[in-house]
Order: sequence, then C-alpha cells, then structure tokens
Amino acid sequence: MGNSAWDTVTNRAVWLADGVTGLPAGLAGGRYRCQACRERLVLKGVKPGAKVAPYFSHPNEKACTRPQQEAQLDADTEVVIRLRDTIRALPGFHADVHVLGEGLDNPSGLPPVIICTHGETTVALEHPGPSLPDSEVLRRRIRAVREYHDGARHVWFLRKDPNQFGKLGSLTVRYDGRDEEHHTVAPTEQQEAIVAAGGQVYWLDGKLVLIPYGVHWFFHPVRPGQDWTKWPKWRSDPRADWRISKPSPARDADCWGLVPIALSSMTRSQAVFRPTEAYQVMDKLYVSQQARHRWRNRHAEELHRQRRVEHTAQSGRPGTPAAEDVPEAEEAITDVPPPSAPSARPRVAADQSTPAPSAFPEPAVSGPPATPEARADRTAPGIPAQPTYPPAAVPRQTSRPSPWRKLLAALRRRR
Repeated sequence: MGNSAWDTVTNRAVWLADGVTGLPAGLAGGRYRCQACRERLVLKGVKPGAKVAPYFSHPNEKACTRPQQEAQLDADTEVVIRLRDTIRALPGFHADVHVLGEGLDNPSGLPPVIICTHGETTVALEHPGPSLPDSEVLRRRIRAVREYHDGARHVWFLRKDPNQFGKLGSLTVRYDGRDEEHHTVAPTEQQEAIVAAGGQVYWLDGKLVLIPYGVHWFFHPVRPGQDWTKWPKWRSDPRADWRISKPSPARDADCWGLVPIALSSMTRSQAVFRPTEAYQVMDKLYVSQQARHRWRNRHAEELHRQRRVEHTAQSGRPGTPAAEDVPEAEEAITDVPPPSAPSARPRVAADQSTPAPSAFPEPAVSGPPATPEARADRTAPGIPAQPTYPPAAVPRQTSRPSPWRKLLAALRRRR
C-alpha cells in the first residue's frame, strides 16, 4: 500500500494527501502506476461511505515486487511535495510536480521533478534520494525536462555522500589575500552525465551549498632560457601546477574543486538558484591562477640567468651580465581575458611549508599532487610572469531580494 502513484494521463505524481477529488476509483483503465515496479495500481477508499482512507493498492492486494524501492520513493516524494507546497506559498510563484522521462518499463527510481516558475524564470528542481540511477536514465530525464520546458535551468541538489567526500583531500586556494580550503571530489559517472547534458550539480552541506569547478593538473613546459631544477626552499616540483575550468567542470577535469557558499545566497535575486557568489570566487581563482603561472615562468628565467652568471664566473671566463630586472611594482597584468570567459582558470594557494625564493611568495599546490609519470605529457601555454601585487578583486554584485528564501528551510529539512 503506497501514498503516491504515477498518473499516466496527466504525467504528474498523485499524492494522496493532496486529496482525490476528480480522480476515478479502481483500476481506471491502468491509469495509475507504481513508481517502483510500474505495476497497475487500484485507487481504493474514495467511494462515498468508505470505511478506510484513500490508498493505492496493487491488484488483489498483492505486495510490490520492489518493497524497499516503493518505501524509498514514497519518502522521497513526500519531501518533494512539501518543497512544492513551500514554493506555492510564496507570492507570485507557481509549482507542480511532474513525472517526466518515465516509461512503463525500467522505472528510473527518481522522485518527481518540481517545475517552478516566477515571472519569466523557470527552474526544474531535482532532489533525489541517496543514490542516482544510471547515466542513461539521467539523460532521459534531462531531455524530458528540456522538451517540457525549453530554457528551464535544471538544478540537482544532491546529498553529501561520505563515500565520495574525503578521499582526495582538499585544495588550498588563495584569493583576496587569504587562503581557503576547498573540498575536492572525483565525480561519479552519473554526476558527469548530468553536467555534460546541461544540468547543474550542487551538494547540500548543512547551511552551505558546494558548487563544483574543474581542476586540471599539468606540468609547465621547460623552454629555452628557463631553469626549473632545484629551486631553493621548494620541496615539490615547481613545474607541477593546475588550472581551472568554470563555471562548470570540463569533461577532461582530473577532479572537481568545490566552492562553499551560503544556501541563502542563491535566492537573493530573481535569478533563483543561481550561485552568483560561487561564480565570482571562480573568476578570482582564474585571475590568481594567471598571476601564479606568470610568476613561476619568470622565476625560472631569473634563476637561469643567475646560474649562468655564476657558472661563467667560476670558470674564469667573461660572462654575460644578467638582464636588468624590471621593477615588479611597475608590471601590469595585461593578458588576462575577461573572468567570464569559458576557458577561465584559477589560482592555487600556497603550501606555507614550501615558500618560494622571492619577496612575493608564490603559492604551491597543497591538493592532490600531480604524478609526473601519469601527467608528464601535459603542458600549459606560455604565460608571462606574475606581478607582485594581487589582482583587483571582482566587485561584489548586488541584487534585489527575492521571496525564495523561505524555500531554503525545506531544503535543510531534507537532510
């Protein structure tokens, strides 16, 4: 006996607590289907004078062949229904739950999707259970949502899985003059499929939301006039570095870094569930990355000149004096593309135990180290040297308050 069913006539989820007014009783020509096993359901207890509350039953009162999935889907559907009711209570909002991308065979195991609108903004909101179905099922759901409402943003709020988090450690990044630890995760095939199909994957972590960007490990190429060997006070290979892909991770990313932002920040404007603050952080990481890459290349050139002069002095032959250094404070960052460019990349923060030999310390990567054997073929494009002053911070964007804030409480209760 279940509390929910798939209405194949309207393609909507039937939740008995909403009432059964207007719904035909009995088998109704196979109209109602079990969300877990796809067997036809019988709507009972709706006739006048019924001694029981309305409920769905398999034919002949048989049990579902997938009882655990039936119970899980009922629980997940209840959470989705409550979230829908919260959205409906907000002025100017409309929300319905839909069963999209489903067939009579091979049920997806996903609860209904919420299609919510406010003015010209439409968001398809998914809040699945503890596990995701296979990638093809997810792509089918995404295509169905796109066909139902082209242009709707498709947002997936996932639970933080302890089996996925904590395996790769953290990545220390630096921006706005401070260090920050970012979780890194190896995305699953299903999560990559969602992003590749145009969806957006976020994780709920209490009052925080974790927004992913791509981390790409590589080695700086050795060019003529550079020396990358035995840098003083460096315990790691200075050629080992990383770059970012944003605002969504690229398909070839080695892992995903996660920007933590307040859940409430996603509803401060009419662009509902858009992680604007996370995108601003990614822009800053990209600008910082460009500065870091320039610094390392410039220092490799300076070290080459210095060692060349020392070598000629020791050999007793006249040497070529080192080129006069340009004051760092007079350098300007002129080759940084706009932060919103899709090829944007970030800056990593320093491992404080590995200071760089300069008055302006250059940070080292403290996340998962790049393996030379595995990534020796990776090179980065030539990048000029890094300035000594931090790049200008991206101005904080302001936006109008939105009535979406009440929706956050329902998301927190989901956990």
